[in-house]
Amino acid sequence: MISAREAALLTLNDIFYNGAYSNLAVKEMLGKCRGMDKNEKAFFTGLVYGVVSRHFTLEYIISKYSSIKLKKLARYVKIILEMGIYQLLYFDKVPQSAAVNECVKLAKKYCKKGSDRFVNAILRAFCKDECKVEYPDNNLAVKYSFSPEMADIFIGQFGYEFSEQLMEALNTTPDFLIRPNALKTDAKTLSELLLKEGISNTVTDYGMINADGFDVGASKLYLDGYFTVQDRGAYTASVVLDPKPGDTVIDMCAAPGGKTTHIAELMNDSGKITAFDIHEHKISLINNAAKRLGIKIIDAQVADSTQFLPEFKETADKVLCDVPCSGWGIIRRKPDIKLSHTDLSELYEIQRKILRNGAEYAKKGGSLVYSTCTVNKHENEEIISEFLRENSEFEKVYEKTFYPHIDGCDGFFICRLNKK
Repeated sequence: MISAREAALLTLNDIFYNGAYSNLAVKEMLGKCRGMDKNEKAFFTGLVYGVVSRHFTLEYIISKYSSIKLKKLARYVKIILEMGIYQLLYFDKVPQSAAVNECVKLAKKYCKKGSDRFVNAILRAFCKDECKVEYPDNNLAVKYSFSPEMADIFIGQFGYEFSEQLMEALNTTPDFLIRPNALKTDAKTLSELLLKEGISNTVTDYGMINADGFDVGASKLYLDGYFTVQDRGAYTASVVLDPKPGDTVIDMCAAPGGKTTHIAELMNDSGKITAFDIHEHKISLINNAAKRLGIKIIDAQVADSTQFLPEFKETADKVLCDVPCSGWGIIRRKPDIKLSHTDLSELYEIQRKILRNGAEYAKKGGSLVYSTCTVNKHENEEIISEFLRENSEFEKVYEKTFYPHIDGCDGFFICRLNKK
């Protein structure tokens, strides 16, 4: 069986050079390394996500010590150096000697002859400097490990001070929040049941539960449909939509079903929800979530929400457009979003089309909620402003952006529009 560090090296290679999603790559590797104990799995997972999250900072540090330019470093050499520096900087319980020696072993196994000496020299030089980093002045991209392009967009939209606070918060660990299934329980009762399962938790002032992390799939309460894992912004989107029992609701981009099932719970499982998703294989995720929670009013259908479906014109009391987005609000959960390209022009057009179609599906007197898990104003306020200029029959009645450093949750945007 390979070690946790070797597993991390192979997984990071898959993420950085093969375009793999970090969460899927980690899951796949853990499936191959069933012999790892709990501590090894935690080390492996922390190392992979940590290196991805701090990738640009680690590259900057390497460039300060390497006589070879970053672009000319062999891929495994570069990843091993990032892994070593990350351990030296952020893993307090790992002795420096272990961090260095284990990286040297990996270099001997995966890199060409002589690379182990190169890796050893750089890591020991970093240790000699007491693992201290002098960041360039006013360079938030390096300090908080964002691409220069993304950092520039943040600063352009929010200013320097706000952007620094936001970027710092996007590097923290998010809370583990739970939404009680209102069809079966309430927050206070569920909190007590979780405590009996040995899961520490507190009830929030907005009706969710903040719990210590645990294996959700092994929880009987979860399997019996007592709760769903969901963050505050996503939870609030359904609340702002304000669906009522007996309503007809359309969820334009529904998979995996977190908001769809929440809407059903708020409707007391009375009425009808049509849930669209473009991917056929994701329809089962919605149906399975509904079945687990005991929900019967969801009709999940394969549909491309950028394409107008005339049979749904003015049929819905409420429409949710939780559109595909850059994900810049959930970087804490998916750090590889930092690595993605920042040209989002095609995405903006998809968002516009879904919003326009959702507006067509809403009845007169009905409501529409547009939401994203990003803080990028081009995808949020600007999309809404453009839509309202072109659609005078709608009025904005609610708009809020959640920011992690202000609201303590993922970045999330919600806007409710009423149709006159």
